[in-house]
Amino acid sequence: MRSAFAGSHPALNFLFFASVVAFGMVFFHPVFLGISFAAAFAYGVRLRGRRMLKTVFCLLLPTLLFVVLLGAAFNHYGVTTLFVLPNGNRVTLESIVHSLVTGGMVLTVFLWFVCYNAVVTTDKFLHVFGRAFPTGALLVSMTLRFLPIMRRRMQRIFEAQRGIGRGEGGRLRNGLHALSILVTWSLEGAVDTADSMKSRGYGIRGRTNYTRFFWTRRDAALSVLVLLGDALVIAGIVCGQTRAIYDPYICLPARTAFSYALYIGYALLCFMPLLLDLTEDYKWNRSR
Repeated sequence: MRSAFAGSHPALNFLFFASVVAFGMVFFHPVFLGISFAAAFAYGVRLRGRRMLKTVFCLLLPTLLFVVLLGAAFNHYGVTTLFVLPNGNRVTLESIVHSLVTGGMVLTVFLWFVCYNAVVTTDKFLHVFGRAFPTGALLVSMTLRFLPIMRRRMQRIFEAQRGIGRGEGGRLRNGLHALSILVTWSLEGAVDTADSMKSRGYGIRGRTNYTRFFWTRRDAALSVLVLLGDALVIAGIVCGQTRAIYDPYICLPARTAFSYALYIGYALLCFMPLLLDLTEDYKWNRSR
């Protein structure tokens, strides 16, 4: 799916995802978690389509349900008893809500990382950090793309084994042989990549770099909006508007005009990529 936000400058992409992931890992307030989850899910569906729906409904939501049931069965803090299990353990409202919030936080961060992998490619990551940290940026980029490459290579190895008739032998024997091939192939690829980057003069001081990313006025304006959203959210954290207590009872900050402004600002921050994409789609369809 064509994404206008993915076509923005890599520094803007990284700034946005660093903000939403950082906030997603520290917020236990249900309203902020709900906003972040809705934005990550909607933008993930925009980027990945049915694959995102399949991932959420077939993998993530069952995992969340398991976490909630596990937390409700073993966490007994709280004062609001809903019912008592046959073994005598109390199931409280506070433990269920706390487990739901904890699982939702992990699920939300995972969805944001899925969107990050679809938007921030290897060349974007190297563009942002390659000049300041050439060795570290190359190492991180190689690590992030290591697992997808290994999975594709393993599939090719299994297909080759079946093609030459070796897939009919013992499963353990074929698996060990395929693993040996995969490790050798991966090590050769890492050595070839290192030699290739060295021959191109990667990391040498004064070396010029080709880039297809250019900083525009729109990128500057969107970066300012992201920073303003970050400042608003940080102000809410300092004022205690993002706190949430679940033991021994559920306690949330009182809702004020600043609280609603904080909700709206955080929603605009999280939904910014989707709103940008929908705006570009509207302009494109109108121009046609």
